[in-house]
Amino acid sequence: MQGYKLDQSVRCNSLSLRHMIPNDHLLVRIHEAKELEFSFIYEITKNRYCANYGRPSIDPVLFFRMQIISYLYGIKSNRRLCKEIQLNIAYRWFCGLSLEDKVPDHSSLSRIRDRFGVELFQEIFISLIKQWYELDIIKGETIISDASLVESNASMNSLILRKDQGDSQKRELKKYERRYHDFREGKKVRKISNQTHVSRTDPDCSLVSRTNGYKKLCYKTHYSIDSDSRIIIDCYVSTGSQHECIVLPSRVWNILNNFSFRVKEWIADKGYGRGPTYGYFKLLGITTYIPLHVDNLGEGKISRGEFQYDREQDRYKCPQGHYLYPYDKLDKKQIKRYRITGGHCKNCSLKSGCISDNYSNRGRFIYRNPYQDEIDEVKVRQNRIDFKKKLIERKWKIEGLFGEAKENHGLRGAKFRSVQKTQIQILMIAIVQNFKRILKIIFWFFYLLLLKIKKY
Repeated sequence: MQGYKLDQSVRCNSLSLRHMIPNDHLLVRIHEAKELEFSFIYEITKNRYCANYGRPSIDPVLFFRMQIISYLYGIKSNRRLCKEIQLNIAYRWFCGLSLEDKVPDHSSLSRIRDRFGVELFQEIFISLIKQWYELDIIKGETIISDASLVESNASMNSLILRKDQGDSQKRELKKYERRYHDFREGKKVRKISNQTHVSRTDPDCSLVSRTNGYKKLCYKTHYSIDSDSRIIIDCYVSTGSQHECIVLPSRVWNILNNFSFRVKEWIADKGYGRGPTYGYFKLLGITTYIPLHVDNLGEGKISRGEFQYDREQDRYKCPQGHYLYPYDKLDKKQIKRYRITGGHCKNCSLKSGCISDNYSNRGRFIYRNPYQDEIDEVKVRQNRIDFKKKLIERKWKIEGLFGEAKENHGLRGAKFRSVQKTQIQILMIAIVQNFKRILKIIFWFFYLLLLKIKKY
């Protein structure tokens, strides 16, 4: 049965707890902000409880308020959270508890979290975003996306050889067995990969190579924010080895499906600058400010130079007037290779500046990406001033949120094990970060309003 707790924080032996807390305290500002109202949680959680039988549960809003305190102040364990609420007057008041009320047990918090599941936390997150969009706090016209690694709650010593490999891969396993034992003994290891090893502690995380050459078990957090308000409108956890550009299309669909945003622009760093990304946004009619991952994307190893593409005949024309025709298709990316036939390159006067020494005995060939038109367009646009300004805007707006989350709200490492529980952690971190953005917007709104009143 769903529990409901009356607010007893106003009673304290004829002394109100509220009078003991400064007006500028962060929890006071969250509690008094009409834009941060939590009563809708009762309706969302109703189907998680029996309506007529069982003893009353812990108030779901009380549970949610306790989680806000935990992630707002970077309290990592439920035991410590309950102890802090027991001792801190501001925490008690925010949770609606008087000095005589008993703080819920830490084990109850874990059971409630598991009962609710990631779906309910996702529903709460989406409901808050919809409220703020209806209040015109979120514009939803320009979106910024980025990703950051989060260390998993698992040790490298937990790595074991995968047992679900097929017979054809047994030889590959034996190849890495010796290297694996060397790794456990602290010796230098040539290679341990996600294909051969898995963490027995947290099988959902994956190995990621760091810049210093070491590998770590990580997850990857994906944020998408509204550019105007810096409010996080989507957050998602994937394995650490999964590339951002693979995850992005599903997150774009999720945003467009959950909210009635009229997205006009999408900004991201060069990690997303791949052909399929540009093609996907072109189909949606969204302007992208995403630089190319590499400058020669779609050109192959040798630059195309002054070659002209004939779209109708599907061929290239070299500066000497000879044509390059499609020769074959490469790998799964369906990249075409065009080459000159007939030996025209052997005695060409431009050969030394056109063909590299490694290919001097062949005719000239070039590659064409299936998204070459979109890539060529980005090559021109990414040198413009407005494009560069958008990339500068991206840096401080979304990378600052990752820095804040890692420094203050526990994003540096996963609290739990499994991707589902880590997703709950990321959702709660995003919620408390959004609360801080909302409070800042409210402050500036009334500050500017006060200036206008004084002016007149």
